[in-house]
Amino acid sequence: LGRLHDSNQPHPAAHSKALIARAFGVSDISTIFSWFGDQPLGAGAVAQVHHARFSPEFIDRLSASDSGLAEVLHRNPDVAVKVLHPCVGRNIRRDLRIMKWGATVLGALPGMRWLSLPDEVAIFGAMMESQVDLRIESQNTQQFTDNFTARSGVSFPRVSRHGLPLDSPDVLVESYQDGVPLRAFLDTTGHTVFDKEIGSQGLDAFLHMLIYDNFVHADLHPGNILVELTQPDYGTPLDRFVEDFFDMSPFNRRKRLMQQVPLPTSSEAHAHIRRVLSDHETGLISGQQMSDQIHEYTRYLYRCGFTPSLVFLDCGLVTLLDSTNRRNFIDLFESVCTFDGKRAGHLMIDRCLTPELVINPDVFVLRIQDIILKVRQVSFQLSKLTFSEIFAPVMNAVRLHHVKLAPDFINIIMAMFILEGIGRRLDPESDILRVALPMLRTWLKEEAKNELSSWPLRSTTWNLYRVWLYVELREYVSRVRYWGGDDQEFFGEFAPFVGTDCSV
Repeated sequence: LGRLHDSNQPHPAAHSKALIARAFGVSDISTIFSWFGDQPLGAGAVAQVHHARFSPEFIDRLSASDSGLAEVLHRNPDVAVKVLHPCVGRNIRRDLRIMKWGATVLGALPGMRWLSLPDEVAIFGAMMESQVDLRIESQNTQQFTDNFTARSGVSFPRVSRHGLPLDSPDVLVESYQDGVPLRAFLDTTGHTVFDKEIGSQGLDAFLHMLIYDNFVHADLHPGNILVELTQPDYGTPLDRFVEDFFDMSPFNRRKRLMQQVPLPTSSEAHAHIRRVLSDHETGLISGQQMSDQIHEYTRYLYRCGFTPSLVFLDCGLVTLLDSTNRRNFIDLFESVCTFDGKRAGHLMIDRCLTPELVINPDVFVLRIQDIILKVRQVSFQLSKLTFSEIFAPVMNAVRLHHVKLAPDFINIIMAMFILEGIGRRLDPESDILRVALPMLRTWLKEEAKNELSSWPLRSTTWNLYRVWLYVELREYVSRVRYWGGDDQEFFGEFAPFVGTDCSV
């Protein structure tokens, strides 16, 4: 199934050109693009993406309607053009009719009513229909861009729909994002010097979506994530003064290194790593040779001051929790954080979609209690407990006892399964609660402030404070227990240069 991420069978370039010409209302795309890549950058299950470059003449024509967009395109005319596969909408609608018929037949069998299969097919169908209308992806991408404007570490493609003569569900034009596929870091043996920061950025971005924005990217598999490697930025005049002062130091290994070899550009760094991946895929080098070369080159980039960041692609699928499900999520989260397994089990039953169809509810509550007790035993070392170890038995209990959860909950849980798998591969010691603590502080404070506006205080107010106090106490005790064991705790961003050889 991994081939469906970005290595599916591509459709002919002629089909892409015909759809693009029709979407722009022209007879030949050469009037729009000075160059168009026939070989797609990637081909997914629904669409494929081509690299293209707007012609100067077309950009000049745009200046009359949107001078700002024209100025941006003059600086960087390269774009990514996403085009749906032939007949994909018709094929999906045909498959959904077959699935609906099958769900109706199966739903009539004894013991199958709790699954509500026709409803599940309808929900799945709505998700797939949104995938074949690229105007929805354009709106989602713009929303993510707005949400992450003031946040570093993660970016999204810039959509160019509003200033272009383009309004088609079959074609989407976005800024071209130059980067390295995430699998370059996932497929290497061991861990590169950038792995920990990449994993932290991905987890931080997901928690921002979930906790702050309530607008979650629901398709974050490795094929939809790029890694950008950026040259060092010397920032403000004070930063440059400090850098110049440091340049006079005989210990400045970075300066000596840059005097020996010119600093590569970001594009050159990306191209080098992609070339290593290509050599491995074509059989020119072995997997171990690929890993060795990537490790050596990323260490070189690290010594030169390069920093990684992430680009999230393909924003067609998103998950939002309505007010009821968001309240349910908060209450369930509070029960888990305070290790109240009995309350968590009863909440899952009382607020599921079909509580009257639950089998042996008392046994289900006991199962949830047992899972929460396991979490409690390692509550101060959550890096030793994986998300799947918690939620796999929960999902198994849900299935055995016919506790039907809301689809939005399931989408978020599946997204967290995928993200944790990526994060654990990049940083086995990652701790989701520790990363979430700063966001929880701000969010819970705002929630509690809203609750305090009413008097007398409701029970939810005290629950919010209990969660807040728990995560703060956990962080404090963890720091006391492991003080001195992690240079990052004391030295912050200077930790890589404390007690280590900078040449490594």
